[in-house]
Amino acid sequence: MNQELNDITAKLEIGDRIESTARRQAFISLKDHKENLQNNPKCWLLNPAKNNLGLISKQVLDRVNNSIRSQTNANQWRNTRSVIDWFSDIEDKSQHTFLIFDIVDFYPSISEALLKLSLDYARQFTTISDEDIEIIMHSRKTLLFSNNEPWVKRGNSPMFDVAMGSYDGAEVCELVGLYILHKLTSAYPNGNIGLYRDDGLAVFKNMSARSLDKMRKDFSKIIGELGLQITAQSNLKIVNYLDVTLNLSTGKFCPYRKPDNYPLYINAKSNHPPSIIKHLPATISTRISSLSCDADEFNKASRVYNDALKTSGYRECLQYARNNNQSSHRRRNRPRNIIWFNPPYSENVQTNIASSFLRLIDKHFPKSHVLHKIFNRSNVKVSYSCTGNMSSIIKSHNAKILANSDTRRV
Repeated sequence: MNQELNDITAKLEIGDRIESTARRQAFISLKDHKENLQNNPKCWLLNPAKNNLGLISKQVLDRVNNSIRSQTNANQWRNTRSVIDWFSDIEDKSQHTFLIFDIVDFYPSISEALLKLSLDYARQFTTISDEDIEIIMHSRKTLLFSNNEPWVKRGNSPMFDVAMGSYDGAEVCELVGLYILHKLTSAYPNGNIGLYRDDGLAVFKNMSARSLDKMRKDFSKIIGELGLQITAQSNLKIVNYLDVTLNLSTGKFCPYRKPDNYPLYINAKSNHPPSIIKHLPATISTRISSLSCDADEFNKASRVYNDALKTSGYRECLQYARNNNQSSHRRRNRPRNIIWFNPPYSENVQTNIASSFLRLIDKHFPKSHVLHKIFNRSNVKVSYSCTGNMSSIIKSHNAKILANSDTRRV
């Protein structure tokens, strides 16, 4: 693996920036939220020994996935907001019915053959070079380390793996998901089918229960031919999808929270930056408002969150944001060529960190230094959340920087 990595990075001329696979101990985490844990325990396998070439594979796959989505207009959702927008665009909701499905063990079930089929499908929409294929396939080679000894999986492709937590694991799943959507929409062109990672949702108009059940079986067959398994339910009017409840009968949507998942927030007197504690209630209000179709649904859902905030020492109550249900467009700020130094926040720190850091800049990068134009007081900005008692001093320093337009980009 390391020799192949050296050959690839040498061709890319990045051999001095990519490290070989580190021997980091693998471990498991129990899925203690699952039912029947005592008799049927399940776990996640976590592998810190990541393939560092995955950073480049991620960029390649991002380009490929964006190209497919833009040309096919596939309903591959990346957040809850896009699901709500999709639901809101459905006309005559009362005449529609949901079909919801979940791909079982999606990450580890992706085979080498399925990934190659997905890449062949992607080549219809964008250029994927042999070098890109080599990078993507090498990033799939994964080793598990236990007591400094390497282990591989059983099976025909023991080195192939789409690891959860790898640099490009989510992008690989999105590519395979786009191929799955292609197969499903080709079989049911009149359906409105979407997918978020391994969670799928479809809606059909004026379909009988018998037809929907046949469709559910067809979905299992189509996805089963790709080497994957699903659990599916059909003929539904209300579904809990991601963190929102969608209701076709009323046309409304509201926040969804698992019954045993109670919110817990940092205490109002905890050792965190004051700006984080101050804006926490407003942030929660914004989130719950975006998942609520109106103020009534917001008020129903906000009770448990208000109780959690009160328990954590906050006096503020959540307020419904009326215009928050619309897609927000962030204002694009002009980028400034500034280097940020963000020391960890702690109320116990008494040292003048900002002053000490700036003195180090002056000491090690004097005017005679070749890098002085890049590292100097004019373009180094310190985060004023480092210590509470130094905020005013650092704000004054940062204001002088912002007034200086002759800054350089690093």
